[in-house]
Amino acid sequence: MMAVALGGFVGAVCRYFCYLLAESRSRHPKAATWFVNSLGSFLLGAFVASGLLSLFWVTGFLGAFTTFSTMALDAVKDLEEGKWKSALVYLAANLISGIVLFSLAYTVAG
Repeated sequence: MMAVALGGFVGAVCRYFCYLLAESRSRHPKAATWFVNSLGSFLLGAFVASGLLSLFWVTGFLGAFTTFSTMALDAVKDLEEGKWKSALVYLAANLISGIVLFSLAYTVAG
């Protein structure tokens, strides 16, 4: 349990700093969420391929680093504002980049 808690702490702090970095370099408000979800998918692919399935890295760190809930909130806000196209593009971008980057890392690291 300590490994999950410590990994979660480190992952949440890293997510915060990635948000700051992405938000400072992008004009699109949802870029930070897309960035951490994409990077998290890539890292998960690398960890799975290398057999590094520890509670610290996968459950703790990546569980706190990636953020499905923020992605869902961003999409729902767009839908409530009638921005259907924006919501669908945002969701598709998250899902497609996640699958592609996971697969890429899994292939390269495996």
